[in-house]
Amino acid sequence: MLLTARDILFLWVARMVMMGIEFAGDIPFDHVYVHSVIQAPDGRRMSKSLGTGIDPMDLIEGGGGYPAYGADAVRFGLLAMSSTQDVRFSEEKVGQGRALTQKLYSAARLILMNIERGDAAPRPQTLEDRWILSRLDHAVAEAHAAIEAFEFHKLALGLYDFVYGELCDWYLELFKARELDEDLSATALYVLRETLALCHPVIPFVTEELWSHIPGADGLLAGGRLPLPGERDLEAEAAFGHVIDAVTAIRAWRDGAEIKPGDRLAAALPEGLDARSVAQLARLDIDGAREGHPAPVLTSSGPVEIWGGVDPEEEARKRADQRKLVESEIARAESKLSNAGFVAKAPEAVVQAERNKLERLRAELETL
Repeated sequence: MLLTARDILFLWVARMVMMGIEFAGDIPFDHVYVHSVIQAPDGRRMSKSLGTGIDPMDLIEGGGGYPAYGADAVRFGLLAMSSTQDVRFSEEKVGQGRALTQKLYSAARLILMNIERGDAAPRPQTLEDRWILSRLDHAVAEAHAAIEAFEFHKLALGLYDFVYGELCDWYLELFKARELDEDLSATALYVLRETLALCHPVIPFVTEELWSHIPGADGLLAGGRLPLPGERDLEAEAAFGHVIDAVTAIRAWRDGAEIKPGDRLAAALPEGLDARSVAQLARLDIDGAREGHPAPVLTSSGPVEIWGGVDPEEEARKRADQRKLVESEIARAESKLSNAGFVAKAPEAVVQAERNKLERLRAELETL
């Protein structure tokens, strides 16, 4: 593989191919990865004479108007910016890298401070155990695919989504509330160990440091290999997906009803939904006293009924107002699409967007 920028493809890369064929009888490489040229934030080329250059050491150690992001954050940021096109420098992507390193450090600290010495193999006991192991396998498969395709921005951002959006936001929130035993220790330690190995090419310094604290870790993480994907548990992914949907809907309802975050409300959940996970994440009491009329919260598994915290009559009025608003939007969209002139003259993309909007509004009306 040859790594280069596009400005010397004909000056040097093509000549290397021709010289290899002429004098050695083959070509010197199978792949040419044309990397991005990083431009200044305003789109100009980076140049000392123009004063548009950015010293990476200023980003790493702090200076030149930048805070100290650290080497891992800069590495992540550059990978997240990468493509086959020239790109403008994004300090936001570097900041995203620092957030990832901090989040992974906190996750590792939480697990290592609470677990007992775990086995090498996971021992899943709950739905969220099965779910995180399956999502880890998915993240591993996606990482391998991104590396094979030289799509390093997908690699970096995919790892960010897994660590932030799945491991920390969902699994570890449930991990905190569980009673520690050998099964949980083995599973959590396995997930942490594989996550560190998976993230190592992107953020090598913090992962190497954290690896040194893993019980039973042998040698440097840099001397290991990327984890290999296993068989995903699609049943667990689907079941926990309903948990995520329900918790997200309940949290949105709580915010809209201005219920205090610490208040635990009585609730009845639809059959088939993992009650323990939803109750913990959404702060519900499924055995609590149910007085008065419940407020229904619609989820993909069915309505969740919640008692307390809201006035049912006021909630009904809000829903009626929302129905009227949606019905008026549906009438407007239907009128537009029934206009033969609009359908005939408007671009197909515009007409299709209106049809999609009408379909979405009808679905929203059904939920109301």
